[in-house]
Amino acid sequence: MITVFDDFIKDEKLLQDVANDPAIWSQTGNYKYWKGWWTKPAENTAQRLAEYIWGTNFPLNMSFNADGFEYWSGIQSAEIEGRRDYLELHYDDDVNYRAKTGNRMFPIIGCVYYPVGDEFEGGELAIYTDGEDKDPEIIKTRPNRLVIFNPAQVVHGVQTVTSGTRRAIAINAWDKEPWSVENGFITLE
Repeated sequence: MITVFDDFIKDEKLLQDVANDPAIWSQTGNYKYWKGWWTKPAENTAQRLAEYIWGTNFPLNMSFNADGFEYWSGIQSAEIEGRRDYLELHYDDDVNYRAKTGNRMFPIIGCVYYPVGDEFEGGELAIYTDGEDKDPEIIKTRPNRLVIFNPAQVVHGVQTVTSGTRRAIAINAWDKEPWSVENGFITLE
């Protein structure tokens, strides 16, 4: 399942906050976990975005029980020295748990959100729904686009950014708190 929603955020303040909040974009690759709005109110822009997507504006006709949400931002750039211009193929899971036990612990569903304000070429999301030996589904990156899919079940990655800088926020819903949260590898907020 891959679903794409354009012009997703209708709340202008949230739209601008997501695009411009330095706390999101200065800590790329820094994984955080939030137990959800039913446990405590959103305290930052990323948590407000998670509640907007998975709570008040969830666009799918489905339900699931979530313990909480893992979230992080990513930047790929053709222009920032030292920054990769792609993201390798992978499944989303608790990487530290897998390294420690050899087993996988993974989210139940996830999404990628693209903020407004970025100009770049390339950087498409490639999702291999039929296996790595087949052509991937290519999702173009557009401002204010939300892509919901199951990142634990399909290999996915970011193709090379050929010019400019691509930013995205990923948010995964977990039915059980990841092992990495309890063991200090992911920050509990």
